[in-house]
Amino acid sequence: MKNILLICLIFLGKISYGQTTKNNKKMEKTAMEVFEVFGQGMMSGTDSWKDYIANDIKFIGPVDQVNGKNAFIKLNESFMPAIRGNKMKQVVESGNYVITQIEMQVAMESGKTITLDMCEWYEIKDGKIQSMRIYYDAEEFKKEMGMKTN
Repeated sequence: MKNILLICLIFLGKISYGQTTKNNKKMEKTAMEVFEVFGQGMMSGTDSWKDYIANDIKFIGPVDQVNGKNAFIKLNESFMPAIRGNKMKQVVESGNYVITQIEMQVAMESGKTITLDMCEWYEIKDGKIQSMRIYYDAEEFKKEMGMKTN
């Protein structure tokens, strides 16, 4: 009965995720909910997305790898202006993980726009993104950036 009451209170907006209930149990956001508010914050142009990043986040991608919240923020703030559009193809939640397949259009310094078909793996615990791994074929991206390719 308590669970039904709790669900009704959430539905009616009387309490929200992250608040403490009467029996002092904190309701955490699911991995998908954290992923969604993180993404909405990034797309909004505000800094709200930064609230969902763990201090010791690990980011691993084919071009860059960074550790720590400040380095992750710096990396994203330098990359975000180049994004011209994206299309979510698939998103899956499994326990503490959210896995996506995204098609992203990125403007290069040459004036060319390339499309990256990428998969992202987010590990989310305690309402924060702990790690993010991205996978895509980086050859064209590296070539456009003047980096060595394989």
